[in-house]
Amino acid sequence: MRCRYLIIFLAAFVCFGKLQAQKFSLGAKAGLLMAYPNFANALDHQNTTSMIKPGFSIAGLIIFPLKRKYAFVSEVGFTQQGRAISFTTIGSHKNISTYNFIELSMGIRKTFRLKIKENIPTNWFVNFGPNINYWLSGRGRIDTEFGITQKYTMVFDKPPGTAYDKMYINNENRWLFGLNLGVGFTATTKKNQRLLTELRLTWGQTYLGNSQSASWNNLVFQGQQSLKFNLKVLNFSVGYIFDKDLRDSKKGKSTIRKRLK
Repeated sequence: MRCRYLIIFLAAFVCFGKLQAQKFSLGAKAGLLMAYPNFANALDHQNTTSMIKPGFSIAGLIIFPLKRKYAFVSEVGFTQQGRAISFTTIGSHKNISTYNFIELSMGIRKTFRLKIKENIPTNWFVNFGPNINYWLSGRGRIDTEFGITQKYTMVFDKPPGTAYDKMYINNENRWLFGLNLGVGFTATTKKNQRLLTELRLTWGQTYLGNSQSASWNNLVFQGQQSLKFNLKVLNFSVGYIFDKDLRDSKKGKSTIRKRLK
């Protein structure tokens, strides 16, 4: 599956031409997101109902323009996602888990002109490409109908123990792969500076684990629990971009040299 994503991305990269390395854009962005757990089959979430879990993301980005209004976009950052489920047969208990990821994304972007106001250059765009997350850590809590909350932290690759505040995760997938599809808008604010907004859907493909990956010694959540689900994420972000052209700096250096001569 990993090779498939890489092949798709590299094929798109070759088709749209070489990078114009003299020009590029640097920026940063932050966003709010909603994550939804998509289980492999009904048996993996029987007696539970999935709910939306809010989160956030922050990232740095670099953009290289290509031909015909295309661009290559790469991002790296931190994202906090998770899952929320409610139990349907043992009262109104809820299990809310939070996952911390390092996120890397790459993609091809197509830009279109958008005229909103005179003297303010604006564009809208669509982009797609692979998404890669590395699972750093996690924590969560059980909210019971009795008003009692039990918090826990996640422990990777250790035999299940008897601690009530630890969830033991084994046979998990720390590397998670998916596909990004986004639509957004940019507006020029100053010379070589732009405001960016984007609405992005990340269609997760890799399951976080198998049907018996999570274990916790708790009266409500006893035994082995299923991590055989992937995450579908909708993210709305806002960022700021600085456009760079290395040829401008070279022109400045050549002018200084001529004056010195």
